[in-house]
Amino acid sequence: MLKEVAEPFRTICGERIPYSNVHAVSMSLPKVQDVIGYEEKRVETLSRLKAGYPRFIAHAFVEKILDYNREQKGIEGPQVIVNSQKVANQIIELFELRGSQILEDEGIVTLVFDRDPEKESKVLSFIQHTGCLVSSRKAEDFLFKKGLVPSIYKEEAIHQGAESHIIKILSDLYEGKGVEVSLSTSGMNAVYASFRVLDQVRRKKGKDIWLRLGWLYVDNIRILEKYSQGSHIFHDVVDLQELSKFLEENGDRVAAILTESPTNPLIQVPDYPELKKILGKYGIPLIADVSVAGSAVVDLSPFADVIVESLTKFASGNADTMMGALILNPSSPYFADLKNQSAEFLEKPYIRDLERMAFEIDGYKERVQRIGRNAAVLAKFFDSHPKINAVHWSGSEENHGNFSKIARDPNLHCGVITIEPGVPIEQFYDSLALLKGPSFGTEFTLNMLYMYLAHYELVSTESGRGMLSELGLDPNLVRISVGCEDSELLIEEYKKALG
Repeated sequence: MLKEVAEPFRTICGERIPYSNVHAVSMSLPKVQDVIGYEEKRVETLSRLKAGYPRFIAHAFVEKILDYNREQKGIEGPQVIVNSQKVANQIIELFELRGSQILEDEGIVTLVFDRDPEKESKVLSFIQHTGCLVSSRKAEDFLFKKGLVPSIYKEEAIHQGAESHIIKILSDLYEGKGVEVSLSTSGMNAVYASFRVLDQVRRKKGKDIWLRLGWLYVDNIRILEKYSQGSHIFHDVVDLQELSKFLEENGDRVAAILTESPTNPLIQVPDYPELKKILGKYGIPLIADVSVAGSAVVDLSPFADVIVESLTKFASGNADTMMGALILNPSSPYFADLKNQSAEFLEKPYIRDLERMAFEIDGYKERVQRIGRNAAVLAKFFDSHPKINAVHWSGSEENHGNFSKIARDPNLHCGVITIEPGVPIEQFYDSLALLKGPSFGTEFTLNMLYMYLAHYELVSTESGRGMLSELGLDPNLVRISVGCEDSELLIEEYKKALG
């Protein structure tokens, strides 16, 4: 696996990861300057991209449809391609788009609206944050029907009962819990749907404060910032005394809490039994995003009202299928509201994505077990290395106690670890002979300059770096999504990069 995915494409900026797959959701950014060029939207970097995470970078098939619309349908103004007419109408209403049109052709929904740079930026951000984008496979099928691509990319898939197969595997992980599982176009779409339902239900009762525990993934933060009509407040994921004191004064106004288990990128976990007691006093619902570990590794059903997961990650393992899961807990007092109203905001996955995911998810449990074993070996190597300042992982002294309370097995570990190199970041990152790019949960090891790619506005300014320092976040930390390769081979590559 290591040799197959790494040579020679690991050193080419913009190459797909996996390089041979037209539906790849990651791309190679082998040098620090490539990462900076990507974030600063430098032409010399963007022009080399053959792929990108679809919520941030329009897939080449989607770009081809946009060109087709301009050339064949005479569309001149702003246009976006979304997953459904339903979400197109929601965007029109939310942003009050004047002169808008919804065009549908062979299942492809194009939203066209009058030119307004501010509103166009808001629409594009909405699609990014809420994951309501069109699938690359759906776009590919459209282009094939129109004669604009010569063939359909061939891949292994399960064609019969794909959706039910995926739901059964996820439900079986929560056997006996009676959970309700729904699939969506992305993990962020599942987060957004649960957020919108709870926000509406709780706001009617005067609950207008959203809390987030820990430093969360950028789009989880943005959903609360941009689409909550009330306020949102950050709390330390570990210090529940701080949260408890806040709730003593404000608990009657709190709508819900959003957290990640573990958090991205520090792999932190709150004391869930204690958190449940605290929230129970006020009837506050909890949304837990388990993407960083996956449902095959952690079980939040005793504690969370809603569990969300990006299946694009460990459930897929191949970084080639966008999909999410919304998992509702029947013991939650909000179960009926969530079950009845979430369909309004969930976007259904395309059939070919379901068929591909049905094939990939069959190896889910075995994949995370092997990855977790490798993660433990690598973390212990980094822990003992003199040129590593800190290692964040599920087995660390800081995290293991609370992680063990949600782990399905005491021997299971999260497949993501984060390190703080004690050498110049260019020296380490640029010389590392492993794949480097966004996303995680892959069968191959994938390294990412997380703060640069997720929060470049903070990394690139003095004030931002000061803020990160106060939060205990190293701007140069490297998030490692551990793969299934031989751990000794991986250790040798990290040794060389550390010098």
